[in-house]
Amino acid sequence: MVLKPCAAQGESIEVEDAAEPMEEVFNSYLRKRKAEFDPEEEEESDGENEEEGGDGKAKIEAKYDILKAPEWDVDSFDGLEYYSSPDPILSSDDERYDEESLEHTRIYKRHMIESKGFYTDPELKPSYYYNRIRPFRLEQKALKDKNFGQFWEDMVHVCLQKLNQEKGLNVKFVEVVRGYYLSSPRSKSYITFMAKETPDGLPVEYQAKCMVTVDRKRHPILCRPTSTPKP
Repeated sequence: MVLKPCAAQGESIEVEDAAEPMEEVFNSYLRKRKAEFDPEEEEESDGENEEEGGDGKAKIEAKYDILKAPEWDVDSFDGLEYYSSPDPILSSDDERYDEESLEHTRIYKRHMIESKGFYTDPELKPSYYYNRIRPFRLEQKALKDKNFGQFWEDMVHVCLQKLNQEKGLNVKFVEVVRGYYLSSPRSKSYITFMAKETPDGLPVEYQAKCMVTVDRKRHPILCRPTSTPKP
């Protein structure tokens, strides 16, 4: 395994390619999604919703919040518990969602909440993805010149740089294991990767969460060892 140092750049780093990973897939998915399965607030909101009312200035300021950097080392999944949502009321167009796919959707949701966005059974075929967080293969195309493995490696370096700076560590990246992606104006990547905490140590499984805002800047959200590594 070849250890790769983190890029010596700022905390928020500009993405070179303007294209959002799998943007067309996400837009197509939104057009097809009709039945809501989760009544709770979506995880990706990050508490950005402003109170209604007030003058136009407040609304303008609220719009600018989509560029706000997320708070470091704060996991929006903390305190979130799984509960089984009632079955959605399906239209005639959604009859293809049989009981098995709905059950897979429930399991996918539970796995997402229990793993805080970092793992689900790869054999699941849900009718839709919990909070639009979905898996992608490392070899799938992400940007014009990068696949998801390469894209996520860049995100990991941003998060590792922040971790090492904050805690005085020297954790080194080894390789990406898997990842999940949420496409939005504040897109997020949930990445599992291997790293070395010491030059002679064995690789340890880590998790990194990174955001890309619409101004193309990459923001680290968290970086930590996996509490219970998944297969």
